[in-house]
Amino acid sequence: MDSYLAIYTDMLLSLQLGNYRGFVSLSKPLYVLAIIDSIEAIGSNRIYIDNLVIEQQFKKLYQRFQGDFVYTRAAYIAPFFHLANSEFYHLIWKDKVKPPSMSSTPSAKYLREHLQYAKLDDELWGLLQDDDNREYFRRNIINRYLLK
Repeated sequence: MDSYLAIYTDMLLSLQLGNYRGFVSLSKPLYVLAIIDSIEAIGSNRIYIDNLVIEQQFKKLYQRFQGDFVYTRAAYIAPFFHLANSEFYHLIWKDKVKPPSMSSTPSAKYLREHLQYAKLDDELWGLLQDDDNREYFRRNIINRYLLK
């Protein structure tokens, strides 16, 4: 498991951050932190767009670290969708649905209608079941993205 811990730490610390009007967006690392903080409430490796526990945790983190921006639901939808650019996070679409382009963010309504759920790599999911691993990832993400 130690090699997986190193691999996923590297992935989590290499997130491609968005840029909004010249400001670096911290939404992806905040969303990952929200998942980590909510892992016990999620229950299975299926992250639904309407998971209120994750969304509330994300909103709390967003308001703390992205204070220059007013929180809207779109702030949550963007990293939910765009984190799929990362190797460890996957969107599971309903049958015969052609996923939309990653160049823009689809609406929550579109995602509810066409997406089953998102999921993490099974190995990462397994690592996140351990308190010490969650704290390790949390500390590294905070140090890398939020303490500047």
